[in-house]
Amino acid sequence: MGPGIVSGASDNDPAGIVTYIQIGATTGFGLLWLMALSTVMMYYLEEMSTRLGVVAKQGIARILRTHFGPVVAVIVVVPLLVSNVISIGADLAGTGAALELVTSIAWEWWILPVSLALGVVLVYAGYRVVSRFLLLITPLFFLYVIEGFIVHPNWAAVVRDTLLPSIRFTPGYFAAALGLLGATLTPYIFFWQTTEEVEGRGTVNDLAAEATDVAVGMIYSNLICYFIILVAGVVLLGHQAGISTAAEAAASLRPLAGPAAGTIFAAAIVVSGIMSIPVMAACSAYALAEAFGWVEGLDKKVWQARGFYVVLGGALAVGAAIALLRIPPVALMFWSQVLNGWLLVPLFIVLLLLSSDRRVCRGHINRTASLVVGWGTTLLTLALALLTLWQLATGAH
Repeated sequence: MGPGIVSGASDNDPAGIVTYIQIGATTGFGLLWLMALSTVMMYYLEEMSTRLGVVAKQGIARILRTHFGPVVAVIVVVPLLVSNVISIGADLAGTGAALELVTSIAWEWWILPVSLALGVVLVYAGYRVVSRFLLLITPLFFLYVIEGFIVHPNWAAVVRDTLLPSIRFTPGYFAAALGLLGATLTPYIFFWQTTEEVEGRGTVNDLAAEATDVAVGMIYSNLICYFIILVAGVVLLGHQAGISTAAEAAASLRPLAGPAAGTIFAAAIVVSGIMSIPVMAACSAYALAEAFGWVEGLDKKVWQARGFYVVLGGALAVGAAIALLRIPPVALMFWSQVLNGWLLVPLFIVLLLLSSDRRVCRGHINRTASLVVGWGTTLLTLALALLTLWQLATGAH
């Protein structure tokens, strides 16, 4: 147990939290039912990533390079790298803003120390130490669950909207649904999951246990999302004006739900940043190194894997620069989600093709359920991505 839980927890980065806040603030409990559907999608696709790492003993980008050539690998990896760097910038800004709420020290002063601290840990700690550290801090995400009980929701309404879908044919509702799927099915967690399995040196005898780990991780991830939406639905529905960052949401909780609620929410945002930023930076370094055939690995010394560590440090440095440019966080997160939406379609196709290929997975290829859910998710994501493009081109709302 561990890789799936870490991947699931790191999926809830500060940028994703803002998406969940806005969903709860605009739709209340109306989309809680969609969390169950996205959990199933996440499980089957993440399990494919797990199988690739365990059976092929290579990351996704290196498998692509081996079977489809370096050009295809680079085409898939470069958009991931761009999306990750933008998300790192948005997440650093969100983490700094949350630290400001807790310490009263201006958020700008936190960007470089947080970036440097996470970079030093990634460079000098080694994969096993990093992975254990990430696993140990995942229970802190239960702060969001505690928050759900602090705000005293109408539990009858919560249960009803969770079990009985109430689809509303309004542009805002479908935009929120698109944002929810885009925030939960983030591309980097699939790359990171495969990398974790390669670094963890699991065997095919561990596949059943690894599948259980993935199931626990994805349920855990979406449970946290569920409670963030629930909290926003209780406290911010009808009060979302001016809420554009996770830190602003935490600050708004203080007068509406008490000082403890705001402080707990801010602390949880800090945890999510510490969890997700190093995962995105390391994921970027692994993916690009694999695509170009470089030596990679957090267990390697800097002189052994120079390109890998240059990408890792560069992702953090550029992310910090983006955070300090004071680009509106909402714009950063919006464009990263748009890019993610388009990246998901080719990524899911790649996952399905590779995990169905006997040359890669040998006797552990996709079964019927995996194919049905995988291709269904791909078609749904494609439809939503096309809808997003149409909205951008026509200005539809």
